[in-house]
Amino acid sequence: MKFFIDTSIFVDVLRTEFKPSSKRFLESIEKENKGFSSVITTAELSVGAYRSNREDSIRRTLDLLSIVDLVDVNEVIALESGKIFADLMDKGKIIELNDCIIAASSLSLGIKRIITRNIEHFHRIKGVEAIEPEELGF
Repeated sequence: MKFFIDTSIFVDVLRTEFKPSSKRFLESIEKENKGFSSVITTAELSVGAYRSNREDSIRRTLDLLSIVDLVDVNEVIALESGKIFADLMDKGKIIELNDCIIAASSLSLGIKRIITRNIEHFHRIKGVEAIEPEELGF
């Protein structure tokens, strides 16, 4: 089974006090080569890396992201994320546009499961199953 990994799972591992379940999950993804993420995650993680004032932060971030296949944002994903965002606006359930882009990226690959700590936001998106690593036994 393939998984799409949200930024929050990588943050779990990059923090000083990381969550072991996220680390175990990412290690299993690396071994089985079945993980995907969005270039949006690269952008979100790079903000924290640049703000940390640690010389090795960017390298650590890129090394961690190297275990997954990154999905570029193309016209199809951009249009689908706009549709998701508009639908949520109409329902009064707005989430960040970045999360809509991540969801559209996942759905473009036919992957419905997004591994995240941001369950509340991703559950609002039709066709997406938002789950935490612990729910998978990690």
